[in-house]
Amino acid sequence: MAPFVSVVVAAAVSSGDSVLDVACGTGFATRAAARVVGTSGNVVGSDLNQGMLTMARSVPFEGIDISWRQASALDLPYADGEFDAVLCAQGVQFFPSPSSGLREMARVLRSGGRMAVTMWDEIEQNPFFAAEVDMLVRYCDVEPDAWSSGFAEGRTQIESWFEAAGLARVDVELIEVTVSLPPPAIYIPQHLKALPWPSRFFKVSDATRAEAIAHVEARLADYRTGAGVEVPFRSYLASVTA
Repeated sequence: MAPFVSVVVAAAVSSGDSVLDVACGTGFATRAAARVVGTSGNVVGSDLNQGMLTMARSVPFEGIDISWRQASALDLPYADGEFDAVLCAQGVQFFPSPSSGLREMARVLRSGGRMAVTMWDEIEQNPFFAAEVDMLVRYCDVEPDAWSSGFAEGRTQIESWFEAAGLARVDVELIEVTVSLPPPAIYIPQHLKALPWPSRFFKVSDATRAEAIAHVEARLADYRTGAGVEVPFRSYLASVTA
């Protein structure tokens, strides 16, 4: 997440800003924004999932106090124009209505403020996710459609979400970064613990889990290094000024 967190924060946040991170999850982007705003700013992380917020609060952080609040992205409990910057890192595509969520995010953004969001590119363009999802479908009885909303279907779809939200002049950029990961046997269980739904992985037998991990390792053989794997990840960055 780190390279994409950096670009979403850089696209919207400045020193001294009041920032809202929507669908903040465990708070990667929230903490990165807090480092940028400094002591003269303030940062709020909101998420619908209370378990994510519990994890976010537990992460040690030296800096300004971050406010964590449970809230739906479709009904944010904040006043119109309350924030200088609004972020959403890899969350918009999961909203029941992406355009409604973007419209609500724009509502709480001051005039002249910046909104920035990231959304994963199509799963076929993200080898690690493709291998992980295939593993869950094959070995953990996860329905393929359960993951379909996690990935954008291209620039045109993203632009249509913003246009439907009344935000027509959006800048959309495709970003590709090669990320070094630990071996799949170490990384995948930790990655899945950070997500709200793929609990079936932890309910199958030890033997099935080992077979599932071996399947991912085979899928990612071309990316193997001495320390793990180096895999390209592709994400869209969309930003707009209110």
